[in-house]
Amino acid sequence: MELVLYSIGFCVFLAALLVVATIYSKNTIVKSELSKKQLEIDHQKELVEQLIEVQEEERSRIARELHDGVNAKLATVLLFVAQPAEKIDQAGISNSIKEAMQISRRISYDLLPPTLESFGLKGALYELFEEIQEQSKIDVNIELDDHVDEIPQKKQLHVYRIVQESLQNTIKYAEATSIDLNASFDKKLTISYQDNGKGMDFETTPQLGLGLKNIVARSEMIPALHEFKSELGKGFQTKLTIEL
Repeated sequence: MELVLYSIGFCVFLAALLVVATIYSKNTIVKSELSKKQLEIDHQKELVEQLIEVQEEERSRIARELHDGVNAKLATVLLFVAQPAEKIDQAGISNSIKEAMQISRRISYDLLPPTLESFGLKGALYELFEEIQEQSKIDVNIELDDHVDEIPQKKQLHVYRIVQESLQNTIKYAEATSIDLNASFDKKLTISYQDNGKGMDFETTPQLGLGLKNIVARSEMIPALHEFKSELGKGFQTKLTIEL
């Protein structure tokens, strides 16, 4: 009888132990899932903050161009017009208005390139590189697969901005003499931007600047896998991998 009671007690103990272990295991899984979700939320929050920071910087730049560019030119026109009729400089008025229009056109283009809507991403990128070729001494090489235009239209602007940001970083900091942009397709679309500039060392400069943060945030919005590669004296590369 005692053996039976002992066996029953032992079974109850094992059952209780199993219940406790199950509850503990479930609690551990729940905590792990909650921790994972919190990390995802924190990551999304960081991306949103980065995009807001980029947008605020863009707004500030546009405000400066409007104030220092367009407003200044229009103020010059007003000064010309305020002169007595016989002293009005018609050529000066015409030039100031043309310059104000050029600045306004550039701001409008920066906000939304018309080529992107009319001819797609491939055409817009070729146009962007042609402008860089005309305005600088940097040699540019561009070769894009037709699959570039298969990126959903709402996401094409992100890709365009990533390339544009890469170009700006090259022109401002890299001291490069050549730039290459390539897009190839093999089940996935791979877009690679590379310059031959002075590069950077990520080990000594672990914090990304605003421009690179912008690229990271926009890559996540596409979504696309992004990769930066750089070594001192060996240029800089931005690589995107996109599933179509």
